Amino acid sequence: MNRGMRRRDFLKTGAAAGAAALVGGFAGARGVSGQASVPPDLAVVKGADSFAATAKAIEALGGIKTFVSPGAKVGLLINAPTWWRLPGSHTRPEIVLAAILACREAGAGSIQYLIDPAADFWSKTPLSAKYAAEIAAVRKCSKNFVEVAVPKGTALKKAKVIKELFDCDALINLPIIKNHEGVSMSGNLKNMMGANSGDTNQFFHKGSGTSGEYGNIPFISQCIADHNTLRRPALCIADATVFLMTNGPQGPGELRKLDKVIAGIDPVAVDAYGAICLDLKPAEVAMIKKSAELGLGRLDLDKLAVEEIAL
Repeated sequence: MNRGMRRRDFLKTGAAAGAAALVGGFAGARGVSGQASVPPDLAVVKGADSFAATAKAIEALGGIKTFVSPGAKVGLLINAPTWWRLPGSHTRPEIVLAAILACREAGAGSIQYLIDPAADFWSKTPLSAKYAAEIAAVRKCSKNFVEVAVPKGTALKKAKVIKELFDCDALINLPIIKNHEGVSMSGNLKNMMGANSGDTNQFFHKGSGTSGEYGNIPFISQCIADHNTLRRPALCIADATVFLMTNGPQGPGELRKLDKVIAGIDPVAVDAYGAICLDLKPAEVAMIKKSAELGLGRLDLDKLAVEEIAL
């Protein structure tokens, strides 16, 4: 079933939607829990317990077995590398842990990081002691990159990418929604750059011949969209609990606390919802718009089913 093509007018975008989000919901949003046989396009769970919120979001989308088959190799792409250390700059470990446990419940054959999280990542949650064995079983990044063509690329024609991006059976994208000083926001689409080699990411910034890291935002945005044609995640789980509103991606900056976990199979739709959390209009975020134009997903949230759940 192609859930991304269903038509339900569950929420309205724009300034009014952004304002509504800050008080606990989007204008027009309503739950679909009474229609459990038809999972929503997006599941948004609000609650102080991000571990429980993540588990609930996965359940609302049909359960982890919808995305991970027994014996599957799972790749985790987490926005928590060594260089993002400040509050609101990295994905919460509780969200990642909930995804790991769900994958193990589904009978995954192996779980591997596509980029290793910071060395102290797991020390940031008290749950790490209880689930030490499960955390230790996650394989480290191989650090082996392969150069591949980008057949659908407009700006990006080739890329060096961590080989597990293609080797895994199920890719789970685990970004944090946050401000980005260059491309306005970071989320699922931008997080895919974490699977690249350093020189490929430098091409995103400098490949157009511009000076400076963010001298050509349309080019960077097109590269991000092009890169996302290489591999579609089986599941996107975005952290919108506490995140940077300014001075992202690294911080320090103004923080916003929404206590939300956003999950779906459509990275464009998840980022579109995340954009509104950042007071942005999805169609005005270049990488979201360009990704939608490439057919990678939907940004018209008013035509998608969004189930909002409060713990």
